[in-house]
Amino acid sequence: MSHATTDYWAEDKRECEKHGMLWLPVVYPGFSCDNLQKKPPGTTLIPRRKGKFLWEQFHELSKLGADCVCVAMFDEVDEGTAIFKVTNTPPTQGRFVNFEGMPSDWYLRLVGEGARMLREKRVIPLEILIQL
Repeated sequence: MSHATTDYWAEDKRECEKHGMLWLPVVYPGFSCDNLQKKPPGTTLIPRRKGKFLWEQFHELSKLGADCVCVAMFDEVDEGTAIFKVTNTPPTQGRFVNFEGMPSDWYLRLVGEGARMLREKRVIPLEILIQL
């Protein structure tokens, strides 16, 4: 999987609005269960693509007019979803996903910028325009 499945978001939003509920979509930077399931490296990987996987989700949310988002997960290094600062040279005893050479704060910056643009009701471009 190189892109997140987002085609159900519009219907979810409509259903929530219909029932007076808050729609809180979930985005994530990528994923891997290799470490938890003791699988060979890359077996369960949904690649981060240097932030593009996450950014495309913010782009789709902006087209739907979302103004809030839940980011999964801040500190889950064992599942490859961490957005907090990590090293690009993780311990070799585990099967950890790194940030593919991106700065250690890259995902914090992406989430911060994406959230800001959603709050401002701006359409988030498909291309990441944040400087390294």
